[in-house]
Amino acid sequence: MFNYIFGPVLSSRLGSSLGVDLLGGNICSFDCLYCESGKTQIKTVQRAAYVSQTKILEELKAWFAQTSQKPDHITLGGPGEPCLNSQLGRIISSIKKLWPDIPLAVLTNSSLLSNSQVCEELGQADVVLPSLDSMVEGEFIKINRPHPDIRLEDIVRGLLNFKAGYAGKIFLEVLLLPGINDSEENFRRLRQFQNQLRPDRVDISVMSRPGAYVKMSVVNKLCLERWRREFNTITTQRSKSEHGAKIDESRLRDIVGASVKRRPQTPEQLSAALGADLEDILSMLRLMEQAGEVEAAAQNENAQKFYIKRG
Repeated sequence: MFNYIFGPVLSSRLGSSLGVDLLGGNICSFDCLYCESGKTQIKTVQRAAYVSQTKILEELKAWFAQTSQKPDHITLGGPGEPCLNSQLGRIISSIKKLWPDIPLAVLTNSSLLSNSQVCEELGQADVVLPSLDSMVEGEFIKINRPHPDIRLEDIVRGLLNFKAGYAGKIFLEVLLLPGINDSEENFRRLRQFQNQLRPDRVDISVMSRPGAYVKMSVVNKLCLERWRREFNTITTQRSKSEHGAKIDESRLRDIVGASVKRRPQTPEQLSAALGADLEDILSMLRLMEQAGEVEAAAQNENAQKFYIKRG
């Protein structure tokens, strides 16, 4: 039923987050080693109307018309860089007019913040979640694999300029990969940058799902604890939902398919995020796996399976 709306997804930063894909594919200015959405299909810095405002609003209206569920946030994200959509500003404005009581968030890799038009459009959002994995040029290139026209210094300058004129909240994210960007030099430079940017929070994260080019690669516990302590990272624990609501089978199939298309998830994560009964989720995943619609991509350290959309 939905090509561009997915979830809700359970987020430690945004709670129940209804995802909106503004690209319709893996279109990005980066091709990150760890990307949970898979390898970038089109690497570009050119903005275009990849998905129109009309299509986005039609699907959002249909989603809200068939459920009483109210997400904590509507989040523009998906399997690429949402700021590449040239209708970003119009989409944000329209969503906020139609659902003014639901905060709107935007996930971004920060690569287009040197563009004043992008900054002006993003300024309408309630929360912006930019990422900055390394302040060291070599590490930045290695982990994020950016488009050749992107420069780290432009990203840093763009973040500072955006913050200076922005009234909403900024949640900065740094994802650590061992031996790549967990260096002392990056630690020192990011701490200095934190003092300049003064974001509302900094999230030091690690891989929790299979990545595009690396499997589950996590820094050691002591390293992670140090980074999170020094950056005052907030860690949030959320309980699992084992006895959620009953959802019509055909609708459950649609929303599970749309959700795992954008990010690998375990049955427990799907149950908690969608508010659906865990047994119903497990049954649906078995049915969809038999039909060749989904597949188990990998397991985490607790032997939980992550499911993805096949093909």
